[in-house]
Amino acid sequence: MTRTIRSFAAAAIMAFVIAGGLVAVTTTSAVACDQATEDCDSGDTDNGGNGGDDTSSGNKNAAINTGGSSCSVYANGGGMGMYCVTLGGGNLKTLRERFGDQKLQQCRYSDLPKTVEPPYNANPDKGRFMLMTCLGSIDFDTYSGGPDRTVAISIVFVPFDADISDHHNGITDFLWNRFKTDALMPVPFMVTRPNVTPIVGTPTFFTFRWLDPVTKDVVAQGDYANRENGGPFRRIVEGDVAMEARATKIVIDPRQTDIKPETCDPEASYLPGVLPRSQPANACKITFKRSSASARKYANREIPGRIKDAFYADVIVTWKVTYGPVNGPMRTLGNDFTMRMRQVLPVQEVQAPNQPPAVVY
Repeated sequence: MTRTIRSFAAAAIMAFVIAGGLVAVTTTSAVACDQATEDCDSGDTDNGGNGGDDTSSGNKNAAINTGGSSCSVYANGGGMGMYCVTLGGGNLKTLRERFGDQKLQQCRYSDLPKTVEPPYNANPDKGRFMLMTCLGSIDFDTYSGGPDRTVAISIVFVPFDADISDHHNGITDFLWNRFKTDALMPVPFMVTRPNVTPIVGTPTFFTFRWLDPVTKDVVAQGDYANRENGGPFRRIVEGDVAMEARATKIVIDPRQTDIKPETCDPEASYLPGVLPRSQPANACKITFKRSSASARKYANREIPGRIKDAFYADVIVTWKVTYGPVNGPMRTLGNDFTMRMRQVLPVQEVQAPNQPPAVVY
C-alpha cells in the first residue's frame, strides 16, 4: 500500500537545527515537494512536464564558450551551477530525445544528519523523519534540464512502508549526477561572542561559521582553506569553466521595532579578551537594551509559536557570483544575489546558571 509522505517544510524553506539554533534558509526558486503538485510517494515524474514547481525570477543565467566547452551558468540566492557540453564530442540531443518516456525519480531520501534535530514524532510506531531532496523545474527539451533547475531540501515524515530506495535508469542517473556539479551557497551560522547567549547591556559580537546547508560541513575554500569556521566563498569547476560565489555583506535584523538592523562584513572577526573599543575595525556588534523575553510584544513580524523567549532574526547575505575560464578572466553574473535566513537569537537579562561565566565589560 502506498503511503503519503508529509512535508514539514513550507514551499521554498529548508529548515535545520544546527548546534542548538534554528536556521531556515529560503531561496526564491526552491520549492519543497508538495503532494498537490508532485508524486511525493514514489518521487517519480515522466518527461511530459516540469514536475509542478513554481519557480520565480530569482535565477540568472549566461552562456560561455571557452573553445573547448560550451556552457550555461546559472545562480540564485541559494546556489549556483552550470551545464556544459564538450565541443566536437558531446551528445547534443535533449533529455526527451535521449531518454524517451523513462521515469525520473524526482525525490530521494536520506537519514537526517546528526546535527539536525528531527521534529517531535507523535507516531514513532508508524514512521520516522528523513531528509528529502527533490529536483525541480526540469526542462526536458534541453540537454541537461535547463538553467532553471532547482534543488529543494526538506524534513519529511516517512511511513515505514514507503519506498525510499534510489531508483536507477538513464535519465535519473544522469540528472542526479548533474546535481553533484551544482553547489549551494554556504550558510553563515551566527556565533555570538564573548558570551554564548547575549546579555543585556553587554556588546554582543557576531562571527560566522560557514556551513554547507546539506552536509553541515564547514565550507573552507580558497583563502579560507585552513580556517576552522570556513569562509564566505565557494568555487566549482567543470571542465575548463569555473564559477565563484563570494559574500559581500551580511545584515542581521532582529525584527524588533526598537532594534535597528546591523550591516556586517562577512569576514567579521573577534579577538577574545580584548575590550570592545579595541576590537578589529570589521567587527560586527549589537548592544541589546532589553532581553528577548518581550520579543513578541515588539516584533514587526509574527514569531512562530515554537520559538520561545527569543528574537527570530533575519540574516540576509549578499552574494557576488562570477564565472569564466579556469585560468582566465572572470565575468560577473547578474547584479548580486540575496540569501535570506532566519535564526533564533535569545538575549538574557542575566547569565543563565548552566552557562560558562559571563564576560561583562
